Amino acid sequence: MTRGTLAAVLWVSCLVSRAQDSPAGPAPPTVVASLARQAAEAKAGGRLEQSAALYGKAVKVAPSWAEGWRQLGLLQFDAQQYTACRDSFQKLARLNSKLGSDFAYLGLCEFHTKEYRAAVADLEKGYALGLRLEEPVTPVALYRTAVLQTQAGNFERALQFCRLLTRLKPNDPAVVAVAGIASLRLPIFPQELAEGDRDVAFKLGSAMLTGGAHPVEEATRRFEELVKEYPDRPNVHYSYAMILLANDPNRGVTALERTLALDPKHLPALVAMAFEYLNRGEAARALPFAERAVATAPGSFAARGCLGRTLVELNQFEKGAKELELAAKLEPSSSQLQFLLSSTYTKLGRKEEAARARAEFARLKAAEDERMGREEK
Repeated sequence: MTRGTLAAVLWVSCLVSRAQDSPAGPAPPTVVASLARQAAEAKAGGRLEQSAALYGKAVKVAPSWAEGWRQLGLLQFDAQQYTACRDSFQKLARLNSKLGSDFAYLGLCEFHTKEYRAAVADLEKGYALGLRLEEPVTPVALYRTAVLQTQAGNFERALQFCRLLTRLKPNDPAVVAVAGIASLRLPIFPQELAEGDRDVAFKLGSAMLTGGAHPVEEATRRFEELVKEYPDRPNVHYSYAMILLANDPNRGVTALERTLALDPKHLPALVAMAFEYLNRGEAARALPFAERAVATAPGSFAARGCLGRTLVELNQFEKGAKELELAAKLEPSSSQLQFLLSSTYTKLGRKEEAARARAEFARLKAAEDERMGREEK
C-alpha cells in the first residue's frame, strides 16, 4: 500500500473517531431519567469514561432503552472498544432499530473483530436502510463495504460502492486502490495486494472511476494506454470491454475475445459475450458462450440466467425455464430473473407460476427502484 493510500485510509478512520451524536431519541424511561441526565452531562463535559459507565448502568436497569444502547455504543466505538461496541449495537438491532447508522456501526465493529461475513451483511443492511451523507460514519461504512465485498469476491458490488464514494471524496487513493483490486478480480484485502500488482491496480482503479466532463472519452484513453502497458492481464482487457460495449460494441467484443484468449474460463467475459449476442438478436451465437459459462461455474446465477435466457430466445422454453429456476434459487433477489420466469411461464401456459413470478418481480423491482433513487441523491 502506498503512503498516499495509507494516509487516505487513516483519514477515513479519523472521520469515525469524530462521529457526532445521533439525533436525540425519545425521553429515557422514568426509572433511569437521573442516570441518563448524568450520563449526558458527563459526555458534554468530556468525561467520556464516566458517561459510558453511567449509560451502562442505565441500560442494565432499562434494557429496552434504545437510545441508551446507542449512546453507549458510540462512546465504546470512539474508545476503540469494538467487542463491547458490537454487543451494544447488537442489542439495538434486537430492539428492531430502523436507523441505517446503527447497522453501519455494528458492521464496522464486526469488521474490527474480524467477523467479516456478519460485517458485510450489517453494513449492507445499514446502506439499505439509508445513510445520511452528512453523517461522519457514512464514508467509512461505504469504504469498508467495498473492501469486504472485494474480499468476498463480489467485485461488481464493490465497484458500485467505490463509485458512490467518489461522489463524497473524488480521487481518494484508498478508494482507487480498492476499485483496482476489484477490477483485477482479486478476492483480497488492500494490505494483501502483491507489490507487483500495485501499479496496475492503481491505474486500473483510476480508469474505472474516471469522472469529469467527458468520462467515457477519458476512460477510453486511459484503457488504451493500459492494454498496451499490460497486454497479458485478462482483467485489464475485460474492464476495457465493459467501457466499450456501451459505446462501441464491436470493439467491446474484440476486447472480450482478447480476454478469453488469455483466460478461456473467464466467467464474466463469457457471460458478457453471450449477452452481447443476445442484445444483437443472435441467440445461436450466444449459446456456446452461455454453455461455456455454466460449464465453468455451475453454481453461478449469472451463468444459469444467461443460459436460461438464451434457450428461451431459441424457443427451448422447458429447458430455459429450468435454467432460470436454478438461477432464481441461487439469486432470489434478482427482479430480472423473475421477469424472465414470468414471461417464460406464460409461453408455457403455466398461468399460476407466471402470476407468482410477476408479483415477485413487482416487489423486487420496487425495492430496487427505491435503492437506486437513494443512490442518485
